[in-house]
Amino acid sequence: MNTWDATLPPSIVVVVEGLNDARRVRKALNISHPDAVFAINRGKKQGGYFDEKANTWKLERTIVEEVERKAGWLRGDSKRAEVVIFTDPDVAGRQYRQNFIKYLPLAKHAFVSRYRARCKKETNWHDVNDCGVEFATDGAIRVALKQARTPKGRYKWMKKAWITKEELKEKAWITREELEARGLRQSHLRKLNLSNIEGEVSAKRLRQVLGNVLGIGECDAKQLLRQLNMFFSPEEFEEAMKNTVELLESGKADEWDFTVGSDEEDFGFDPKAYIPPGQAPPGFE
Repeated sequence: MNTWDATLPPSIVVVVEGLNDARRVRKALNISHPDAVFAINRGKKQGGYFDEKANTWKLERTIVEEVERKAGWLRGDSKRAEVVIFTDPDVAGRQYRQNFIKYLPLAKHAFVSRYRARCKKETNWHDVNDCGVEFATDGAIRVALKQARTPKGRYKWMKKAWITKEELKEKAWITREELEARGLRQSHLRKLNLSNIEGEVSAKRLRQVLGNVLGIGECDAKQLLRQLNMFFSPEEFEEAMKNTVELLESGKADEWDFTVGSDEEDFGFDPKAYIPPGQAPPGFE
């Protein structure tokens, strides 16, 4: 017997890109409330589209309104769901995420490394190395959602300015000059030398692998600077840079079987314990 009240919003609404992603998240969290996981694209009902003129992926405005409604954000209810945006670790996923930052600035965002969300064998719909939340393990999904965070700072496209420009500058822990010093922002004439790697690694290649490790997709220097300051800490950046260099030096940066850390990390609960249908695991209520 289900324990959730269908007349109330769930405790969490996880927004993913497709129905397969939604099934994976439901399985990983063992939740069955009909509104707890929301897919942007559902068969013929496509909530995301590619704007050729702007050369970017965008969302239909009705999608955001539907998420707000399912989370109880439109009714002013005292019981409001926590909204977590959990898009794929690629460019389209990052661009969908930017839409939600614009329209739902208080929603949280979850990230999974591309190396932990890659298709391992060819199917009728996917090639090896395609990435998506649907390919992540239960453990990787739980860890990503537990570590979800709200964007930091006030950016020009946000509706609500909850900090001043001066405070924003203080929160920007990494600058363009620091990106360049780390080899992540350079002209095409300058290259980054890494030990144990034959030849040289360009800033573009370094950003590509770093974006895959962080789960934000490939970025140019400006986009990377924005993503780092919005979502990540200096400690997370240093760890990701360490993993990036290891991937490049090992020659595994383009392989699907390289994983960082363990799927058996401490989730704050026993991932194998029984959880009644409709009830969220501890820490996700």
